[in-house]
Amino acid sequence: MKKIEAIVQSGTKDAVISAIKKVGVGGVTTFQVQGQGAQDPPLVGEYFSRDMIICVADDPKVDEIIDAIANVACTGTKGDGKVFVTSVVDALDICTKKRGTMDI
Repeated sequence: MKKIEAIVQSGTKDAVISAIKKVGVGGVTTFQVQGQGAQDPPLVGEYFSRDMIICVADDPKVDEIIDAIANVACTGTKGDGKVFVTSVVDALDICTKKRGTMDI
């Protein structure tokens, strides 16, 4: 399993979520986040607002999910966002106590 974290411009959040769900991802988590890119000029106390979308998916779907995010979130301008992929070693459904790969 992989965790995919996409930081996207706020105006593209709903389209990105729709694209992810079309690939077959069951659930997503979203956050409103603020940050500053490494290439941005240093801004003291000022950050750009973005949305972070997190989902967990089986390994074979990762490339398709990343492509779906990039196709929808890319406006061709600086600051469109980033996607990070990390391995998920284990998972637990708190209610059922089921561990490992589950309906994700």
